[in-house]
Amino acid sequence: MVETAEHPLAEALRARLGPDAVLSEPTRTAPYMAEQRGQFPGRGRLVVRPSDAESAAAAVTLCRTHGAAVVAQSGNTGTVGGGSPRHETEVVVSLERLQRIRSLDADDGLLVAEAGCTLAHLQEAAADAQRFFPLSLASEAQCRIGGNLATNAGGLNVLRYGNARNLALGLEVVLADGRIWSDLRGLRKDNSGYDLRDLFIGSEGTLGIITAAALRLLPPPRSRRVALLALPRLEPALPLVRAAQSESGEAVVGAELMSAEALGMGQLLDDTPENPLPGSPWYLLLELATADPRADLDEALAAALEPAETAGDLDDALLAPTEAAAARLWRLRTAIPDGQKRAGASIKHDISVRPGTLAAFVPEALAAVTELDPGVRPCIFGHVGDGNLHFNLSQPPDAKPEAFRARAEAFHRAVHDVVCRHGGSVAAEHGVGQAKRDEVARCADPLGLELMQRIKGALDPDNLLNPGKGAAAAQAPAPPDCGDPS
Repeated sequence: MVETAEHPLAEALRARLGPDAVLSEPTRTAPYMAEQRGQFPGRGRLVVRPSDAESAAAAVTLCRTHGAAVVAQSGNTGTVGGGSPRHETEVVVSLERLQRIRSLDADDGLLVAEAGCTLAHLQEAAADAQRFFPLSLASEAQCRIGGNLATNAGGLNVLRYGNARNLALGLEVVLADGRIWSDLRGLRKDNSGYDLRDLFIGSEGTLGIITAAALRLLPPPRSRRVALLALPRLEPALPLVRAAQSESGEAVVGAELMSAEALGMGQLLDDTPENPLPGSPWYLLLELATADPRADLDEALAAALEPAETAGDLDDALLAPTEAAAARLWRLRTAIPDGQKRAGASIKHDISVRPGTLAAFVPEALAAVTELDPGVRPCIFGHVGDGNLHFNLSQPPDAKPEAFRARAEAFHRAVHDVVCRHGGSVAAEHGVGQAKRDEVARCADPLGLELMQRIKGALDPDNLLNPGKGAAAAQAPAPPDCGDPS
């Protein structure tokens, strides 16, 4: 690329934001074009890195003036291609330089942070103030809170604390016309109009670019117990979770279901401990935590497990005696995604149904995929308490990876048809992005899609914000062609 022949947009952005804020050399833009799963590599040639909300708004305004579409990007850890530019004319607006914690009030339980703060940084800041920010993801050292909110991230603590939406009290957002809407007051109650905050959370950057958020902090847990349960079948999993919730006073933080096959794939990694309770087809990892130092979580667990053991619904149970032992049990779960990569090519489904229908959904979905290929290896794990499963499929051992991946559409349709029959969602916690846009359009309520498209048209009439992404893009017009912005 010849830097002396700058496109007018690149020149304008450099003049307004400074030379260090605009990247156009392929070697420097390459990390922003790399998509985590390699399915949707970015095609953009220009990356803008504003340092505050005002410069982000200026970047959007300049892109709008030049007719260039904008793709917001935070930590670039998404798995559905939501932060990956689809065309060379699209400009990536990276929020990585917006890293300030603007305020933290421990008594008020309020933290105001910019969108480029990593999730791990926010957790550490809360802990330093003797508070707790409960959003927890495997990528928390790399992912950033702007992207967490834009995708309404879930994670390991959803059962007790909810998705990212439940932890946000307000937002600051750059709109498609370059104006900044800000409500960072941190109010717990405000019924003075529509909840605009919730409109932007989960919108995947298609309605506005989140530049800051007011976040809710909680008292830190003082008592914690982690247990691994071996189950003879899937059906007892949810009753065990509900029993633990009842006996502990809603102290159940995590409830992770794992098939034996999924747990075995996690053990393909060198640092994964051995399964301490081998031989069962299903496993449930329970974590109980509470801010009450007087709570007897051991007694609560014993009371929850005893009826299941008597009824033959529990093969075995192991309570972690130390924090180190608890970490080893959690490693059995967190190792599964990377372990599945060692097992060969995979086709992934991030689905949800009502928790009470999981026991019916799983055998139906298994029958559907094995009918397509009896050798397929299901890798099933997820958050049983809220009905969100990662119903992943690994290639047969003797299959060729590319041949297996080529059948992804057939497997997607087979699994998603079962999801739809059970009234579920084909995009539970990872978002829609590019990967699931067509399947969401196929499975979703047509009126719901129409309403989303109307909202998109009202807030972004020129379709400049992350075009072609999300459910509202099912019939969205193509992004404008403004030439080569680099």
